[in-house]
Amino acid sequence: HKASNGSASSSATTTRKRRRWDTKPATPAQPAISSASNMDAAKIKAQQAELIRQQIAARLKAIKLPQMPTPQTHLTPTARIASQGFSASNYNPVPVPISAKGFSGGGRSFAAQKKWIPLKLDDKGRQIDEYGNVIKIGRENTATLKVNQKRIATEEKKLRPPPSKAPSTKHLDPRISAYDKRSITRGRKALSFIKKAQALRMEQISHQLRQDRVGGKTGQVGAGVGPGGLLPSRPIHVDELPEIEWWDEKVLGLNKTYDDFNKDSVPPTVTLKVHHPVPLAPPCEIEPPGPRALMLTKRERKKIRRMNKLEKERERQDLVSAGLAPPKEPRLKLSNMMQILMDEAISDPSAVEAKVRAQMAKRAQAHLEHNASRKLSKQAKSEKLRKKLQEDTRNKSQITIYRTPDLSSKQIRFKIDANANQYNMTGIGIITDVCNVVVLEGGPKGTKKMKGIMLRRIKWQAPEDTGDHDDEEEEDDSDEELEDAEVGGKRIKAKLVWEGVQANRRFVNFRFEPTVRTEAAARKFFADKGLEHYWDQCLNDKLASTKTDS
Repeated sequence: HKASNGSASSSATTTRKRRRWDTKPATPAQPAISSASNMDAAKIKAQQAELIRQQIAARLKAIKLPQMPTPQTHLTPTARIASQGFSASNYNPVPVPISAKGFSGGGRSFAAQKKWIPLKLDDKGRQIDEYGNVIKIGRENTATLKVNQKRIATEEKKLRPPPSKAPSTKHLDPRISAYDKRSITRGRKALSFIKKAQALRMEQISHQLRQDRVGGKTGQVGAGVGPGGLLPSRPIHVDELPEIEWWDEKVLGLNKTYDDFNKDSVPPTVTLKVHHPVPLAPPCEIEPPGPRALMLTKRERKKIRRMNKLEKERERQDLVSAGLAPPKEPRLKLSNMMQILMDEAISDPSAVEAKVRAQMAKRAQAHLEHNASRKLSKQAKSEKLRKKLQEDTRNKSQITIYRTPDLSSKQIRFKIDANANQYNMTGIGIITDVCNVVVLEGGPKGTKKMKGIMLRRIKWQAPEDTGDHDDEEEEDDSDEELEDAEVGGKRIKAKLVWEGVQANRRFVNFRFEPTVRTEAAARKFFADKGLEHYWDQCLNDKLASTKTDS
């Protein structure tokens, strides 16, 4: 027993080391007391607290402050104690230790000893204070959306009183608010409908005014004219129709009716025919053409196609998720049917394989049908090729003059004629004993193509080896099989004599002239078209080449 008392006293004297996370300082341990002594100490503390309240009330009463009538529901603790019969006469001060007043030692401030105020609610769920009074809590504006914040700010501006000092009205339009011009918004213009017979009423008023003016000029003012002779004094009814329409007044004259109409008095300019004026262009400069579309690279075009395809697939997925379109069937193949149709493929693999093969055949057939639907017809294909090779030669055209070795072969003539018509070239081919000339005129693309055909593609033959070939529709690939003819160790080929640019074309189409076979006939043919220098240039080139070879 002594040992236990000694250990208790030693534990009371030793204090636990304070930790930095502790909220209160360690208090020395007190010996345990019985429950009866605890109850007595609590009663003593309550009595001491009540005596302190009475003392405070007596001191406040001695000050003699002006008392304001307050309802019983908002009585302070001092007034409530005074209403119960306590006064300064029956007050007996009792020394109360400092610890009983709610303070503790240790040198700590009162803020450190402050406790959280508990939340108290009444039977209706409203928050009350420790005296039972209802606490009114205003709801704060906690709008987070920009739209709501702007709306609240606009309402607060409207509720805000105007400034006491009015602004100067010297430079102010009275139709506009002087306080908040930004709050003024232009209202939407509504549809303005014309009321029934409004146009007729306006025409009647204008007609009456014209008649009144005419009467005022002649000195005869009508009886229905008001003061001043400007407006009619009687109201004009809608049901009243004018005696004569305003557009007929120029023909019949003023103050006349349709009974006074006479065909002989009609001016000759008035006929039964309707005059349609010739539309003329406005007297202004023609607007320049807009900017051309930007040429995209192959990589950019592929990216645009990929983005469009992705956007289309997203729209389809949205329709499927909304239940507006059926889901797309899985793309079954023999390589992935086990991964997609797991249980079904294991239970009946033959049926699954037949199903996959049928789907594959269906996809292949759909692919062929799609290609067939997009395939152009023979006529559309030729039209597309014609538009592709069409060139604008209204302002200028390029002209080329060739001197060929021999044109007696039908195969070579057919190649020149067919390619010239295909590339929209015009010109003439002259075959004589002296010199063979081919004149071509057209656009830059056709000229470039015909240069390659005349100077490289056609394999010219020697005169003694040429013959009429019956197969005129032989492909161009057959040209490669022919060997270049050689005369004296030199290759026979055509020569470009001259090329240039001219304003207009001189020929309608391309053809070989069968009637020109002599030099005189060829010179006369070119002279008739004003192109005699073409023939002279070819002859001079032939003479120069002959001297060089010799």
